[in-house]
Amino acid sequence: MSFAAGLDVADPHARFHRMRRRAPVERRVDASGRAFWYLTRYADVQRALQAPELGRQLDRLPPDLAEIHRRWEQDTLPMVRRNVFNLDPPDHTRLRRLLAPSFSARSMAALAERIDRCVAELVAPLSGECDLIKAVALPLPILIVAELIGFPAEDRGRLRAWSDAMLGQDVPAARRAGMEFLGHVNRKIDERRAEPRDDLLSRLAASGELSRAELVSSVFQMVFAGDETTVSLIGIAMLELLRHPAELSRLRARPELLDSAIEEVLRFNGPVGHSRPLYALADVRFGDQVIARGDVVVPLLLAANRDPDVFPDPDVFDIARTPNRHLGLGHGAHFCLGAALARRQARAALGALLAQFGDISLAVAPEAVEWGPSLLVRSLRGLPLRLSMRRAGPGGE
Repeated sequence: MSFAAGLDVADPHARFHRMRRRAPVERRVDASGRAFWYLTRYADVQRALQAPELGRQLDRLPPDLAEIHRRWEQDTLPMVRRNVFNLDPPDHTRLRRLLAPSFSARSMAALAERIDRCVAELVAPLSGECDLIKAVALPLPILIVAELIGFPAEDRGRLRAWSDAMLGQDVPAARRAGMEFLGHVNRKIDERRAEPRDDLLSRLAASGELSRAELVSSVFQMVFAGDETTVSLIGIAMLELLRHPAELSRLRARPELLDSAIEEVLRFNGPVGHSRPLYALADVRFGDQVIARGDVVVPLLLAANRDPDVFPDPDVFDIARTPNRHLGLGHGAHFCLGAALARRQARAALGALLAQFGDISLAVAPEAVEWGPSLLVRSLRGLPLRLSMRRAGPGGE
């Protein structure tokens, strides 16, 4: 039986607690005969995310071991994997250094007004019943990231369609979408090299440190990886607040806790269930287990974030929790490059909804909310809400 068999993606925490108690470094063998090791303790997950013995690039393994994985890992879009998500140092270090300034605190401050304006435009027409995912969470990241990179407004519909296809279960459709996106980005790169503009794509296209494959792959990652995570964060954050009405009331009374609330969502039930699986580049010990070179290691972020050795009352949702050293957005060199952008968008979306609507409730039973099948990036298929406008006070507002 595979690890995912019978797993409740919406609420895997009871199973993770059992794994942590019974076998915190748990070995399972899949249908291919490959060994996968699942880490559930905070200390082990944190260490794995920065251990030099673990890596993301198959070509760092001996050819015979790498071939075993390639045979079983059917990568739909291998042409867009030369990015910081999939690379190890030194290439990862070089690419991240080039991209990091566009996601710095200073860059986020410059984007803040644009994010708030986009959120206001999306939230203003809402009333009665709506699907938060379709109305706000899905369109927002594409609008922001497309502008940051330098895609024109008319591209956003195509970017959304390509994203939906590449994240779907139809493999041929995903590959077609990937190839169409690849061609589109290559044309945009040629345009920017001929006529540079004041955007990220022009700056990257002018860099002599990026290969064409790295440039295209980096754009792919920024558009689609960041998009999916931010959509999920906004949806899950609202869902958790509605499932914990006392904490929602607390947040309404103390809006200064909004940033802390988002951090608690990332810890308590974040959108990223586990990091990208890592390959053991050498034999490595975790606890009393020796993981052999060539085996796969899966650090379970959700499990680490409810480790009682680190978080008191880990199954309690506390929007003022401090300290909150969660691993919801990774750790070490692969800490999420777009973390500040995702947080800023979630803050804007939740803040606007709470300011505009005096009452927000689920339009379906909590157990009827549908989740996607992936544990890597956990997604809500929809979040139906009932919204009531905030009543005007005696002074009119």
